[in-house]
Amino acid sequence: MLEVTDEAPGTAEFIKWFGYWPSFHDAEVLDLKLCRSGPSTIRIHTFEMTDRVNTQGFFVCVKHVVVSFIFDHVTNLDLNYFNAQNVITGLHLRQTSDGYQLTLEPCHGLDGTITGDSIRVSFDPGIPEDSQYAKLAAT
Repeated sequence: MLEVTDEAPGTAEFIKWFGYWPSFHDAEVLDLKLCRSGPSTIRIHTFEMTDRVNTQGFFVCVKHVVVSFIFDHVTNLDLNYFNAQNVITGLHLRQTSDGYQLTLEPCHGLDGTITGDSIRVSFDPGIPEDSQYAKLAAT
């Protein structure tokens, strides 16, 4: 298996915007849409954590972005524990002999792997309204 950097469509643009490929540590899976024909998508809110702490005692996070991983055809799934808040420890995107494999490392909620023939990446900067960070910012 090869670790993907900028081979998959959209990854180079995302790396340029973010500055590097993030670890997705403490990122939150917002939704997962699986389709038997047509594209399947997983959207993940990630960010960069700084060493600064806000007045509430939380680390200040910057570069908030929702990253969409769009599989044109899912060929294999091994997913567990989807719930109301799906925080991951990390994310890996690899090119395999079967296409592309996205691995979600477990923390709280959804984890596992999704494999597809092809993948593309898109992103929308900002904090999504239904993210745990939007809720913290509102308090």
